[in-house]
Amino acid sequence: MTMTSEISPNLKLIKSAQSQLDHSIELSTWVLRPVYLNAGQFIAPGTKLKSSSHLLHLLVPLVIEMSVLLVWPVQNWTQRYLLIILSLLTAALVIMLTLPSLLLGKLEISFQNIALTGQNPRPVPWFVEWMVFCEMGGRWLLAIAAAWLCIQLQRRLLRD
Repeated sequence: MTMTSEISPNLKLIKSAQSQLDHSIELSTWVLRPVYLNAGQFIAPGTKLKSSSHLLHLLVPLVIEMSVLLVWPVQNWTQRYLLIILSLLTAALVIMLTLPSLLLGKLEISFQNIALTGQNPRPVPWFVEWMVFCEMGGRWLLAIAAAWLCIQLQRRLLRD
């Protein structure tokens, strides 16, 4: 809701019918106020919209960060445990920075495609640009930066 006040969001984990191990995160939204698209079109209040993404796709930053940190050379198990704890915290932060924009951005891109068909289309919301950055490799970059941050924190906290 902080990204756009026009909708009321709801997240849920959806299990695939084909496989027990295949899950998606679904964003279901109710339009609260009319969503302006262009001079002739808008989305009416009360409309229900959905967007989803595969769970494994969303966990890519966690996998990248943990891959870096699990092979990072350490001198003892205390350093390794601290790296793992810090990585879980920073990976959660990276996922919180990318997940909402990904799910909401998928909706907004379809809105923008419709908006561009008419006169006076609405401006592209900031989080669509963030979603495109994240999808074009930004999540990988954020995961590597988070791993670097964990290493620096671990070194400062466990100085010999």
